[in-house]
Amino acid sequence: MSFLELRAVRKRYGNVAALDGIDLRVEAGSRTAIVGPSGSGKTTLLRIVAGFEAPDAGSVSLGGEVLADKLSFVPAHRREIGIVAQDGALFPHLNLADNIGFGLPRGDLGREQRIADVMHMVDLDLSMLKRKPDQLSGGQQQRVALARALARRPRLMLLDEPFSALDTGLRLSTRKAVADLLAAEGITTLLVTHDQAEALSFADQVAIMRDGQFPQVGTPRELYLRPNDAMIAAFLGDTIVLPATAANGSAECLLGRIRLADAERNGPLQIMLRPEQVVLTRIATADAALGDTVAEVVDSDFGGAVCTVTLRIAGQPTLSLRQPSVEQFEPGCLVRIAVAGEAHILAR
Repeated sequence: MSFLELRAVRKRYGNVAALDGIDLRVEAGSRTAIVGPSGSGKTTLLRIVAGFEAPDAGSVSLGGEVLADKLSFVPAHRREIGIVAQDGALFPHLNLADNIGFGLPRGDLGREQRIADVMHMVDLDLSMLKRKPDQLSGGQQQRVALARALARRPRLMLLDEPFSALDTGLRLSTRKAVADLLAAEGITTLLVTHDQAEALSFADQVAIMRDGQFPQVGTPRELYLRPNDAMIAAFLGDTIVLPATAANGSAECLLGRIRLADAERNGPLQIMLRPEQVVLTRIATADAALGDTVAEVVDSDFGGAVCTVTLRIAGQPTLSLRQPSVEQFEPGCLVRIAVAGEAHILAR
């Protein structure tokens, strides 16, 4: 049995279906990311799991206990769920010790030790306990918010865009530290984010949300390399989508003949590649061998670690793709195109 389970969960606000029959299973100790554009239903889902709202239909269970269905509803304060919000939501008038211990009984003999323990967990020095939140950096504030959520030993941790307010470098380091901590503590975690890279790097399982539904749920690698449709493919990163004709386990397309992940499909179809699968090698005209796919560089836009190279292949309309900037491709030069791995067939 899954630790967290949502079955046919629905929620409407007037004529808008925020959640339209959501099913989700989360294993104990795992990390699941819910990712989707604004307005897709992510926050509504989190609020229903937390107990801030009740579903109109369906059920929510945690550790075998029904938290919400058509007959019962367990209030938020009895669910033993920790929450870390986007801005940390620390109390500005309280010092760190009182922020972290806010949900712990004042008379509890182990209260101070628990505060010290979670400070150690989130890698903050005990000398900071007397500080106020405005004396901390953004990353430190998020660690304190996490410590407060951990203090009550939650069964489930909900993270609502917890890293989005941090700058890029701090966001990466904080995210890695939080992921390592939650894994070490064995805490089941649900992350809501609109950041695709964050979802793919943080989670064991990713659920794509669109219009109140999950069109695809799977491992990060499955979703990135084998998306169900072109919209999911584009949402998770740069794509190259091409018309092709499949036969005998490969497809003929603008980039030449490419192996297919699904060898059973034949006939006209759409294939998807990720830009990192396409390898460009600069060549002279005389170096082109029979069977090579050769393209002319029309434009190259430098962007630091990567550049956007625009190609013209056999006089066809241009194709743009991102490439490492290690090699410079000036307009007018010729390149040989090779494709690593297999192409994925997209559902129409």
